[in-house]
Amino acid sequence: MRVDNGWTTVWQTRVMRRRLLRGGVLGVTAVGAAWLVACGGGKNEQQGGSSGQAARTGSATTTGNLNATLRSGIGSDVGSMDPQSLAGTGGGNWPNYTTHFITPLAIDPETSEVKPYAVEWKWVDNNTALLLTVKPGVKFHNAEILSAEQLKFNFERELGRAEYNPQFKSGHASQFTAVGDLTVVDEYNLRIGLREPDVVLPTRIANTLYLVPKNYVSTVGDTEFAAKPVGSGPFKFVSRTVDSEIRSERFDDFFNPRDGQYDPRLPFIKSLVQRVIPEDTARSGALERGEIDLAHNMSADLAKQFEGRSGFKVFYLPGDQPMHIHINTVAERDPSSGQPNPWRDVRVRKAANMAIDLDTIIKTILTGKEQVSFGPAQRSFGFPQDIKNQRFRYDPQGAKQLLVQAGYPDGFETPFSYPIGRWPNTEQVVQAIAGYLAKVGIRSKILAKQYQVVTTEFKTRGNYGLTFWGMSGGPDPGPNFRYGYHSTGAYTLSYDPTLGLDALIEQSEREFDANRRKQMIGEIIRKFYQNASWIFLYEPVTVVIARDHIEWTPYQKVLSNPEYWNIKVTS
Repeated sequence: MRVDNGWTTVWQTRVMRRRLLRGGVLGVTAVGAAWLVACGGGKNEQQGGSSGQAARTGSATTTGNLNATLRSGIGSDVGSMDPQSLAGTGGGNWPNYTTHFITPLAIDPETSEVKPYAVEWKWVDNNTALLLTVKPGVKFHNAEILSAEQLKFNFERELGRAEYNPQFKSGHASQFTAVGDLTVVDEYNLRIGLREPDVVLPTRIANTLYLVPKNYVSTVGDTEFAAKPVGSGPFKFVSRTVDSEIRSERFDDFFNPRDGQYDPRLPFIKSLVQRVIPEDTARSGALERGEIDLAHNMSADLAKQFEGRSGFKVFYLPGDQPMHIHINTVAERDPSSGQPNPWRDVRVRKAANMAIDLDTIIKTILTGKEQVSFGPAQRSFGFPQDIKNQRFRYDPQGAKQLLVQAGYPDGFETPFSYPIGRWPNTEQVVQAIAGYLAKVGIRSKILAKQYQVVTTEFKTRGNYGLTFWGMSGGPDPGPNFRYGYHSTGAYTLSYDPTLGLDALIEQSEREFDANRRKQMIGEIIRKFYQNASWIFLYEPVTVVIARDHIEWTPYQKVLSNPEYWNIKVTS
């Protein structure tokens, strides 16, 4: 096999430098530091800077209490403990992903390049195949050893080709459509033949291929595996009480040491308890009573209440899921009334975008540090900066005129769903948006649902109307085009075949020239936005509040998964 590595220097890009979190407690750059910490008790406010670099290079100076238990308050339970299943995929499953599982490759937070982690990788045979080489000594929690055969099984399971159950439905199947023949070269080497070129495949593997053990899954089956999962991540699963808690223990045989280069690494804590507490006020109460050590996804109002208080720390971190409202244009008719689906008219979708005073929502309900969203994150490769000049502006009168032109002078009613506890301030934001929509005639029936219910509705096309949601905004938007823009995407509810997005997305996946691919990505983003395919909202800021005995210097510049491996308990 001929090796071709030159593409990496051509195609790999750096995260665009931009100013994050303007105003408020502190201002930091995306590259210099990705978080803010406000400490109570008269201590000086601190920012990531050099300590953040230490976290990324693995040069920890203290270990904390290595026998400690960390108690974390989370807003929602996972859909499934199986990270490859339909219910187990999607951002709300973050309490499970990098806690119990690993992906073969890593993303460098400094450069956004795909790096070796449990596996080495390289393109071969003139970029028509990918060669993965397993590092020796990587174990699953049940002592199975990672090998080329294990990697092959994981790809086959994701694609519905695994012999033990070819009917398995994966939530990531659309990410690996380019994968063809899988050839075990020897114990450590797997050759992935491509049906067609896919420049994004290493990124897809790094972001979504959470590894499961072949022998265990094949023996116990999918249902038992989801109930008693076995991974190879930094923590071993212990137990789960649905909608109540998830318990885990440190995996002391984890292959990546505390001074490893990439994450996750061997944890500092011994035990982990994730308590499901949907209401953020209830999470803050549990934090104050000492029942939990830190609380995820807290509201901006609560964060302000804890700033400056002795015994607590407030972390502001850029989130990786730009928020929006999915619009179901796939359904031709309203399933309740039988009337034509009004959302299929682009004038109605534009009216909805124009009806919302997003700037006021950001200033009064959120932290004030959020940026307006145009789909993928503004830091993403290929993001067209000129699209900011085409933003939908708050114009309720213009929105009403568009509804009249579309044949809805008196407006219409629509369901409006949102997941409970997944993102901070969700209920307040949804209520505010519903109020703005009502003023132009779009009357919402608000439906609060468990996160796992909403994800299932997405994947079965069961959520008619509007759905408040966040889509991962990683450094390369390619994988998410497959999730939410392409007609085959698990989260694609708004699709217009006249835009030609399927062909354009597929073409961008085959393009190894960085400049040409950047132009294609920009065109995809523009078309999707200008078509008002979603109601576009904001790039979130994640708020985590912790008690003072918690030490955490975030490793990632943008928080996508909880860094339980990186948190120390000092008392």
